[in-house]
Amino acid sequence: MKKIATRTELAKQYGVSYTTFLNWLKEIPELNLNSKNRILTPKQVALIYKHLDEPVDILNTTI
Repeated sequence: MKKIATRTELAKQYGVSYTTFLNWLKEIPELNLNSKNRILTPKQVALIYKHLDEPVDILNTTI
């Protein structure tokens, strides 16, 4: 199961600015974001990962 996360946390995981991340989220119509909710549900996080792929953990990646 995916964990809950904030938009800011996910933007950092993807290595992009908060504004860029929000623009990406606008491209996921079934996401149903509510501007009052700061926390994304596990279902929303799963949808984001499905559309954007899971972010790569650059700190734990070997080259």
